[in-house]
Amino acid sequence: MLFGFYRTSIGKWTGKSRLYELDNLVGASLITIYQWHYRVYVTVVVNIIWAIVALHGLTSYKQRRKAKK
Repeated sequence: MLFGFYRTSIGKWTGKSRLYELDNLVGASLITIYQWHYRVYVTVVVNIIWAIVALHGLTSYKQRRKAKK
């Protein structure tokens, strides 16, 4: 997720980029798995919501792309 933040900050990705959303989805999923493995449930809900938002962003990206064709 830090990589996505860095790429967005330097202007390589936008908030509507497919790569940005994929990075968020993978990052949130991996953090959730890590937290679950070590039984650190404090922010699991936040990371699950983050992954859902990223998944919604990917579906929105797909719809925007389909509408352009």
